[in-house]
Amino acid sequence: MRTILTLLVTSLVCSASPASDLPTPDEAQKLALAAYRAAAEAGEATAQFKLGWFYAHGQWVARDPTEARRWYTRAARQGETAAQYNLALQLLEAAPGSPDAQEGLAWLKQAAEGGLARAQLKLAELLEAGQHLAADPAAALAWLKRAADGGEPAAQNNLGLRLLEGRGVERDVQAGLAWLLRAAEAEYVTAQTNLGVIYMDGLHGVAVDPLAAVRWFSRAADKGDALAQYRLGLALDKGLGASRDAQKALNWLKAAAQGGERAAATYLGLAYEAGSFGSADPATAALWYRQAAEAGDALAANNLGVLLRDGRGVAQNHAEARQWLQRAAQQGELLAWYNLGLMHEQGQGGPVDEPAALEHYQRAAEGGLPKAQGRLGWLHYKQGRYTEALKWLTRAAEGGDAAAQNNLGVMYEQGKGVAKDYAQAARWYRKAAEAGERNAQNNLGVLLRDGIGVRKNVAEAIEWFKRAAAQGHVKAQLNLAQLYEQISAKR
Repeated sequence: MRTILTLLVTSLVCSASPASDLPTPDEAQKLALAAYRAAAEAGEATAQFKLGWFYAHGQWVARDPTEARRWYTRAARQGETAAQYNLALQLLEAAPGSPDAQEGLAWLKQAAEGGLARAQLKLAELLEAGQHLAADPAAALAWLKRAADGGEPAAQNNLGLRLLEGRGVERDVQAGLAWLLRAAEAEYVTAQTNLGVIYMDGLHGVAVDPLAAVRWFSRAADKGDALAQYRLGLALDKGLGASRDAQKALNWLKAAAQGGERAAATYLGLAYEAGSFGSADPATAALWYRQAAEAGDALAANNLGVLLRDGRGVAQNHAEARQWLQRAAQQGELLAWYNLGLMHEQGQGGPVDEPAALEHYQRAAEGGLPKAQGRLGWLHYKQGRYTEALKWLTRAAEGGDAAAQNNLGVMYEQGKGVAKDYAQAARWYRKAAEAGERNAQNNLGVLLRDGIGVRKNVAEAIEWFKRAAAQGHVKAQLNLAQLYEQISAKR
């Protein structure tokens, strides 16, 4: 018997068709389509589903939604859950409550009851959103759990996030992480990115773990996820979870920006403007800002507007600068309101318009931007509204704005809107001077030189005059010269 079997196998091998007899890929495609069609016409449900898919996606045949629906329906009626699901998605594109939408819901429920995890997830999403169905969070959660248990990674990701957030379910961090890990290990890229964000930012009470974050960001970034590429680029640029690698960071950030992650384009703009990847390059910064701004990023629109206003890296264009700043301001970017205020105050792109400047500064100041508060306070001061000036300058000064700290010192030194208080003036001048504000450095030098509000200290006055003069403060240069002259006269 063993001999006979050997002879039979040898005979089969020898009679097999050589590779040259196989159809070409184009021929195989036509043969496959014909075979699927024959099987479908004979009532085979999987083949019917496959034909429906071909027509729905325009593969091997011209795209034809009507034919797709016909074949999906035939397969669905035979209990093919994938066909029921795809047919449901097609029908649910109709208006809610329409006959097609109602039929779509029926097929979706049938596929979900038949155990198709994708259908269970979709039904959960509709119940959660109240779309095509009355909102029912409890039923949505039940279907979501069934889909997750059935191995649907997107459902596992969504259930994990719900458990982490305590959204519609008792908060359970460990269970939430476990579901996210299951989805991530199944190579579901969204879960991988979510885990990276959670570990990098320490969200939901999870301990910060940059190493784990970079590991998950890397896996998702390799699959082309733009958010993961952006966050991986940030981590590599800052040396978080991995050794700092500026070139790799730059490569990932560019990949993310080119993949549509506008935050990455904005970050690249900031980096090139600041010279983080070499010499400052405002021209390249402007290109990245423009890409992000056109995609709707408000900070990028503001920064592009500033470059256009100042003519840095681009031809100066006050009209276009105002357009970008206005777009950013309408999106709630406080810096844009401030920068528009500066343009109105300084007459850039139009006549000087202090009322408009006040209005713009007010918007940014009320939003809590210290330098807008300071500028608003100073305009009030110039126009004699000292009570308002004191209020806004104090807020800005306490918020760390050096120019406001200096101007508040001026108010206390001059006694306008507030009782004269040289000690307070000196205190605010010092804060601003230590932050590098040249006017405050000169003003503090004067008080130290004359012993007003502070103990007289000529040596320290000289140092502050020097620092202000080094920044181009002409009055400080004069004060320094006069002080040296006085000292020389004492020989």
